[in-house]
Amino acid sequence: MATKLLYLEAFDIVSCEAQVVSVDKAEDGRDVVILDQTCFYPRGGGQDWDTGTVKAEGGSFSVEEVRLDEHGVVHHIGNLEGKLSVGQSVQCEVNKSTRQLNTKLHSAGHLVDMAMQDLQPEWIPARGAHYPHMSFVEYQVPQEAQVNEEFKAIVQARVSELSKSAYDNQLLFMSKDEMTKYCRHVPDNLPSNKPSRIVLYSDDFGIPCGGTHVKKAQDVGDITITKIKIKKGLAKVSYAVDGIN
Repeated sequence: MATKLLYLEAFDIVSCEAQVVSVDKAEDGRDVVILDQTCFYPRGGGQDWDTGTVKAEGGSFSVEEVRLDEHGVVHHIGNLEGKLSVGQSVQCEVNKSTRQLNTKLHSAGHLVDMAMQDLQPEWIPARGAHYPHMSFVEYQVPQEAQVNEEFKAIVQARVSELSKSAYDNQLLFMSKDEMTKYCRHVPDNLPSNKPSRIVLYSDDFGIPCGGTHVKKAQDVGDITITKIKIKKGLAKVSYAVDGIN
C-alpha cells in the first residue's frame, strides 16, 4: 500500500504521528522503516530528502535518507536504536533547519522560472536542481538563442521584484488534464507514484510540483542570478540564495 504523503497537504508539516508498517535492512546494513504515512520528503524533482527522527517507546530511529519507490512507498533509511514493532505508533519529527534550507532553494528555483516565463515565454522548462552546491533551472531554447550580461541583469531585476511578492501561494490537487488551465507547461512524464498537485505562485503562474514550498515568495530571501549559459540548445540559469550558497 502506498504511503500517505502528508507533506503534500500544507506548507509547514514537519511532524506527524504514524504507524510502523515494516522494519527491514538495506543492502548497506542500515535500517529501513516504512510507515503508513509520513511528513518526510523523499528526494525528487531536484530537491534533497528530509532528515530527522522517528521515535516510540522502546526505539529511536535516525532518518538519514528518504526514498519514494515506484509503488508510492516511502523508505526511511537510517539507524535504529532499540526496537520498533509493526503496528506500533510513532512520532515523526523532521529536521526543521534542513527542511527550511531545501524549501528556500526549491522555491527560489520556481521564482527564477517565473521570471523566465515572463521574459522568455518560448523557452521550455527542462529540469532543475535545488541543492546548496548546485542550484539551477534549465530550458530547451532555439538554437539561435543568445544571452549576455545585459540579459542577466534583466533576469536579476525581475527575480528580485518577484522575491518581494506577498502573494499567498496555493496548493491544488488535480488531474494532468486540469493542470493545463493553470500551468503554461505540463510535463508528459508526471510521476504516477504520488498524487498530482500544482502550486500557484501567482494567479497566472502555476507549476506541477510535489516538493516543499514557502508560503510567500518573500520567505525565500534574496536571490542572486550567478550565471546564464547556453550550450547545445539548453539554457542553464544558475542562482544562489542569500545565506545558503
